[in-house]
Amino acid sequence: MSDVFGISLSALQAFQQALAVTSNNIANANTPGYDVETANLTAAVPQSYGQAAIGNGVDVASVSRAFSQTAENQLYSSQSSLGQLNALQTYSSQIDDIVGSTGGGLTTALRSYYGAWSTLASDPSSTASRQAVLSAAQGLAQSFQSTGSQLQNLSNNINTGIAADVNQINSIASSITSLNQQIVVGTAQAGGQAPNTLLDQRDQLVSNLSQLVGVTTTTDADGAMNVFVGNGQPLVLDGYTTQLTTVANPYNATQLEVSTSTDGTNTISGSITTGDLGGLLAARSQVVNPAINQVGQIALALQQNANSLQNSGLDANGNFGANLFSATGPTVSASSNNTDAATAAATITNVGALTADNYVLSYKAGAYSLTDATSGATVALTGAGTAANPLLAASVGLAIVVTPAVPAAGDSFLISPTSQAAGSFAVALTSTSQLAAAGAIVTAAADANTGTATISAGTVTNAANPNLLAAATIAFTSPTTYTINGGAANAYTSGGNIAADGWQVQISGTPATGDVFTVQGNVGGTGDNRNALAAAAAQSQGVLSNGTISVNAAVSGLITGVGSQAQQINTSQTAQTAVNTQAQSAVQSVSGVNLDTEAANLLQWQQAYQAAAQVISTGNSLFTYLLDSINGTYT
Repeated sequence: MSDVFGISLSALQAFQQALAVTSNNIANANTPGYDVETANLTAAVPQSYGQAAIGNGVDVASVSRAFSQTAENQLYSSQSSLGQLNALQTYSSQIDDIVGSTGGGLTTALRSYYGAWSTLASDPSSTASRQAVLSAAQGLAQSFQSTGSQLQNLSNNINTGIAADVNQINSIASSITSLNQQIVVGTAQAGGQAPNTLLDQRDQLVSNLSQLVGVTTTTDADGAMNVFVGNGQPLVLDGYTTQLTTVANPYNATQLEVSTSTDGTNTISGSITTGDLGGLLAARSQVVNPAINQVGQIALALQQNANSLQNSGLDANGNFGANLFSATGPTVSASSNNTDAATAAATITNVGALTADNYVLSYKAGAYSLTDATSGATVALTGAGTAANPLLAASVGLAIVVTPAVPAAGDSFLISPTSQAAGSFAVALTSTSQLAAAGAIVTAAADANTGTATISAGTVTNAANPNLLAAATIAFTSPTTYTINGGAANAYTSGGNIAADGWQVQISGTPATGDVFTVQGNVGGTGDNRNALAAAAAQSQGVLSNGTISVNAAVSGLITGVGSQAQQINTSQTAQTAVNTQAQSAVQSVSGVNLDTEAANLLQWQQAYQAAAQVISTGNSLFTYLLDSINGTYT
């Protein structure tokens, strides 16, 4: 029955609940993930009195939370992108510091090394100058080793970060699954009223998850949420949680990959591109590994150039120079998924064609194929893969031998031409007397020559030729023809190359018939400085990129490239931070607690509550008056 007391009591209860909701909003104004709530009032079913219906008070129909899935999705996306860029920025800035250091870095070490050779050239017999070259070489080796070690440490740190992120993702996924169960039960028990606090907690977990990995979500009719990562990999689905795990890369056991199975059969690293986890994976593949390979490429180029000069010159003992530097060349790793025990080995055939990329060699359908692991481009191959007929990838300067030459179908190998070079770069010489400062050959024109032709100092083209140091005679049978050691006649061109037995000279000018020039070993030429001069000049000699880029230029290019990449990532990070701030503001504008609004609501519900109480007081007065009138006691 509709009455003033019942109506007022319903109002007191409704306004009390509204006050409680407002108070809860104020209390949680700074609680992460809290969505502001609203008490939704509805008129109670009226009491019918014939043709009239009188109101029956008020009910709290529900307590709803302000929530926009669209705004939340935008926040998740912006957080995932920012998380990736934050990880990339962390590692790109560290690499910029490592390779861009001017004090004690590669640039300084190279300058000292080439400068020491220049000093030795001014006094090739000086023991002190020779020791300075050896010391500078050791300093350069230490710089390469330090750079390689620091870069490898970054790779190890990425592994640690990947493992930590995977553990955190699994923990959050389990918590979401647990909340799903509570939400489904709570919604059913409340007659369809969703438990707002649990929904807030679940949304906050998804928000935290989006910082680690890109996520998408769907919600079932019973209120349970499904969560997907990567390219749609279910993480939480139908009440079940898929636990992620880390497995060793099939080619490199020192690098971790993300998988949904412990045996690594479902590796999903390639599909995880955002969030901190995506940033770590990208930092490894886009920043750290390329830097390791580029520094290694420079180390191998320097090694090849320096050793070639050593091998073509004479040391203080009159012997051909031994290798000055040593470094680990290409490494080949068989995939852990291979079905047999086949192995492969690679060697460098042309350091000028060498790149800083890795390559995958595969054997399918009875044929080999070589693919650039960075670009995915196919690299042309010739040969059979045997020791006698190796696979040649001329465009990238590699030769590959597979044992057995016909592996199992589907076998594959990762070829890393330069990844180990910097960390293993070392000085191979132990004595200053082994430095080859002198040229291996000397040339001379006979005193009796009557022409005006002159001969160059000559260069060594093949230090392994057994006749390199044997005396050779170039005799002109006419002004336009010559013979070497009395052999067949050759046409003469002024300034053209004349080569034999591993040496090469140029004769310029106009010779006369009977003119003679000699080429012979530089016996006793310890005071000769030609090889030292060549070693000093090598700092500007093209070695890489098919002889177009010097070692110095390669180091400068590395520093510039790493710095530019770091700057680009910084710029992107700054822009994405602004996007994320806007997304947070959009969520707050919908779901955040506005204390001014809540203060006004508090006054509104307080006054309404007081008014309802006043109605009860008025009803009590009327009821008392009525009783007194009936009893005749009212005066």
